[in-house]
Amino acid sequence: MLMARKKKFRFSFFDIFAVVFCCVTGLICFYPMWYVFLGSIDPSDFVASKGIIQIIPSDMPSFRYYTAILSGAAFLRAISVSFYKTFITSILSLIITSMMAYGISKKYIKGMNFFNLLIIFTMFFGGGLIPTFLLIRALKLYDTFWAMVIPQIFSVGNFIIMRNYFSYSIPKELEDASVIDGANEFVMFFRIIIPISMPMFAAIFLFEAVRNWNDWYSYLIFVNKQELRPIIEVLRKILIDPTVYMGTRSTNIMGGNISFMPPAALKMTTIMIATLPILLLYPFLQKYFAKGILIGAVKG
Repeated sequence: MLMARKKKFRFSFFDIFAVVFCCVTGLICFYPMWYVFLGSIDPSDFVASKGIIQIIPSDMPSFRYYTAILSGAAFLRAISVSFYKTFITSILSLIITSMMAYGISKKYIKGMNFFNLLIIFTMFFGGGLIPTFLLIRALKLYDTFWAMVIPQIFSVGNFIIMRNYFSYSIPKELEDASVIDGANEFVMFFRIIIPISMPMFAAIFLFEAVRNWNDWYSYLIFVNKQELRPIIEVLRKILIDPTVYMGTRSTNIMGGNISFMPPAALKMTTIMIATLPILLLYPFLQKYFAKGILIGAVKG
């Protein structure tokens, strides 16, 4: 019994190395975010202006920077545009990509291998930026909200993950039993396949939400209206030149008084505001994240 307990609690060099490595890596990943958070709540501007290493705020924490930024109508509009864009695009992407992946996964249907190769072909070859821009303008989507949504709806990478999941993780006997009970393909997909595939859908939704929330390129190329800019585009401009939103022009551009904020504090506070929604989403879907990465990785 004593020997069994010793074996149970014995640590090898690899165990110690793994624990130390994970702790150091975790601190390296966590501290930059913590440093940015300190710069956004320190009213003395010590962290934001001096740029030195600090663990706790040098003064009483204050959220006046957040209040100043969120009081601006343009900031709130940019956040709402990002929310609508992320939610609508992610939901549409799940529906359209999953329906196509489910159909292509039926390899016994004649012609599905050809359509599968056709879709994979677009992963390596595309029309290019100028033809895409001309297509968006010809469809009268230029300078509209849908110009940031429709081009992002379909993802070949997510299609491959879903196709492999439907091909190798859904028992064919389940589909055969549904057909015997009188269910057609639409009933089978929406009432049977989707409910048992929720872990995969949750993981893909997380991938899509992160991708669409961080997308600023579609706005830069296809949209010119200031009222349609997402929060990531605002953050990009602030990181490049924070003085654009400072001084006397701040009220006209952002609709709020942020002239008292130092440029570093403006950067850090905007980073936290732009990052917080995704950070809040991760705890709810994190348990599906690792599984979602492994979906389709063994077969296909």
